[in-house]
Amino acid sequence: MNEGNSTASSDDDLSRLLHALPLPVLVVGIQQGWQLHYANDAARRYFRLGSKVESQALLQLISAADRQALEAGMAALAESELAETSVECQGGDGKPPFEALLRRTTWQGQVACQLTLVQLAEESRLGRQPFYKQMFNTNPAIKLLIDPADGRIVDANASAVAFYGYSLDALRQLSITDINCQSFDEVRANMARAESCQQLFFEFRHRLASGEIRDVNVYSGPVVLDGREYLHSIIVDVTDEKRYCAKLEGYNELFHNLPVGVYRHTADPKGHFTAANPAMLRIFEADSHQALFTARVSSLYDCPREIEDFLTDLERDGAVIRRPLRLRSLKGRLIHAEVTVHRQTAADGTVDFSGIVEDVTARHAAQVNQDRLTHLLDASPDIVTIADAERRVVYLNKAGRELLGALPEALSDALAAAHPLWARRLIQEQGIPYAIEHGHWYAETAVLGRGGEIPVSQLIVTRRDENGEIESIATIMRDISQAKRYQTELEYHAGHDPLTGAVNRNRFIDLLERERQEARRDGRSVSMVMFDIDHFKRINDTFGHSVGDMVLRKLVRTCSALLREVDVLARWGGEEFMLLLPGTPLAGAVTLTERLRRAVGEEDFAPAASLTSSFSVAELEPDEPDTLCYKRLDEALYRAKAGGRNRVCLAEPPSYNLERRKVQ
Repeated sequence: MNEGNSTASSDDDLSRLLHALPLPVLVVGIQQGWQLHYANDAARRYFRLGSKVESQALLQLISAADRQALEAGMAALAESELAETSVECQGGDGKPPFEALLRRTTWQGQVACQLTLVQLAEESRLGRQPFYKQMFNTNPAIKLLIDPADGRIVDANASAVAFYGYSLDALRQLSITDINCQSFDEVRANMARAESCQQLFFEFRHRLASGEIRDVNVYSGPVVLDGREYLHSIIVDVTDEKRYCAKLEGYNELFHNLPVGVYRHTADPKGHFTAANPAMLRIFEADSHQALFTARVSSLYDCPREIEDFLTDLERDGAVIRRPLRLRSLKGRLIHAEVTVHRQTAADGTVDFSGIVEDVTARHAAQVNQDRLTHLLDASPDIVTIADAERRVVYLNKAGRELLGALPEALSDALAAAHPLWARRLIQEQGIPYAIEHGHWYAETAVLGRGGEIPVSQLIVTRRDENGEIESIATIMRDISQAKRYQTELEYHAGHDPLTGAVNRNRFIDLLERERQEARRDGRSVSMVMFDIDHFKRINDTFGHSVGDMVLRKLVRTCSALLREVDVLARWGGEEFMLLLPGTPLAGAVTLTERLRRAVGEEDFAPAASLTSSFSVAELEPDEPDTLCYKRLDEALYRAKAGGRNRVCLAEPPSYNLERRKVQ
């Protein structure tokens, strides 16, 4: 990470770099009055400045004797191409003489001047040692002095020697590129940014003498020594900090991605959440952390008794593990949860609770469904058994236990105890192998009851796991007499209209096909009648659909009373009906249809007014398609309606329809 920072961050980095220097350093604007922008701690002590320096002018801090020389030097720096200069000052007012090193820089995006004050008297006392020696030897921070021209390490302090693992002489023989893991060009570019104060803070990886790589933060900026410019770098080892942060980030990611809720809340009577991961928001249907944090924890319990018992156990034991609780979301949804919580006491004596909430609503629902299924199976009169993959009987419902008693665990032994020999062989040789291959097998077998054999219909179903291995073999057996009764009822309902009891359309089509096959074989006549109720919609609109339903039922009863047993009356759809007349030629069909028309007109359908029907009649040709016959009947019924209703119309013969289509 070596990209340039913003102006604000560059100012912050410069202030961090200058703050640690033992020499007074100031930053002033190059303008009227040379207004102060910054002063490090050494400068504040030297000029006895307060915490706020921005309102003061530099020249007001300088003695009259030095003011003119310093102002001239700063003006020369501002008005020329010089990047730096120096001015010797007498000090005065009790301050020792100093040399002011002036350097052009930027501050808050504007051109400014950096002043470094080197006390001449102090230099004499120290034998005129370079001022950077004071910085290196009096500060425990890791420091390097680098020549920006070639990256050579000019000097290093004791902390740097200890950190990098080289001797001082060895370090002075190295270039910064020898310890910086960046490429040569990247290092040169970063040194240029530091030298021009465009960027003063860097994140690098440095290589130690042992070969170990360490993460470091580097604060680097220019300093002037004996007329030459160097980079003064302060190195901070952040390897452990980064590793710790990486671990924290990993824990944080885990915390945020856990499918269970993790929380902390206060232990006071008005307990509120103080921390929660995203799963908590999802479980309790909270739109935000703030919404969850403002809710009282006690308001999330569905049962007041549960919270009392929970808190009592928590106070006594200091922890509660996987306690089933009924909770409520912020939107009122019931939540079945398992809660684990621990009481924690801080050093100051404050107590809070940390815990985990696992939403087991789906699991609870599955268990409830399983209990319901078990209850249902036990309530069923059918015999239900389940064997596992090892062919051990693991379940026998109540009906099976009452009829068969306790069965042996092995499936083969259970079959011998429950079935007569012939049925057992059928199941073992055909039923189970077929069910394993195809998933299920159905046949009629028998079980051994207290009074002998009981015929049953038997269904064997196999279940496989995700790997395709047999997981279970289930068997359902039902008394055959009851099954036949159910089958008869099912067949009736499948073939009859539930409202009127007439044959339904599908059943009518099946019966028509069968009758036509027999008629072709025997040479018999077959006629059909189509009819509907005139103005039926008016009845529904006037009296309601309940009266309309009554009319349909009564119409079917009225017509059925005039039909033979072989005749088939079907509800074709809505108020439309179809009549199949086996062995009946057209003339006989017309006679019967007229009787039906009169009977309908004479029937009392109160509260509806007198009711009439319109009819169409056709005799089927032996090879005539059903669709053509339906069309002929439909057209004839249309003519009956157009002719005034309450009448019978004969369908045109098939040959007429064919000739008319040819003409068209």
